[in-house]
Amino acid sequence: MTDTNHGLLSFSLLMLRCLVGVILFVIGAGKVFGWFGGQGMELTIQNFVKMGFAAPLVYLSSFTELIGGFLLIVGLLTRPAAFAVTINMLVATITIWPTGFFTGRASFPFSLMIIAIVILLAGPMAYSLDFLLLMRSDRNPS
Repeated sequence: MTDTNHGLLSFSLLMLRCLVGVILFVIGAGKVFGWFGGQGMELTIQNFVKMGFAAPLVYLSSFTELIGGFLLIVGLLTRPAAFAVTINMLVATITIWPTGFFTGRASFPFSLMIIAIVILLAGPMAYSLDFLLLMRSDRNPS
């Protein structure tokens, strides 16, 4: 039995972090700023309130996607960001599930949630700001 290649595992986690991070950052930036063809915060709130969500939860979800996505991309506060994304995508999955699971329905946030759980369990690995900061603090103990 062979050992797992640490470099390849770290690169795999980097790819997963970037995949989920970019998707969520783009979606969050669209909701918050109207970037990438999004509608901006005001219309996002109006649309979600029509669906029965409270405005503070819309803010929380939108900024979780925006900030959490960015943090996953750079690998900073990776586990807390992955945890927040997991909860956000769990709520999205539960909300969308009644309309169906496959063909672009609940399967999308569910997939993002599973990837966020993998990141949460594995951690940021070597290609991340978390690793660089932790490595630097290990070299210079206070």
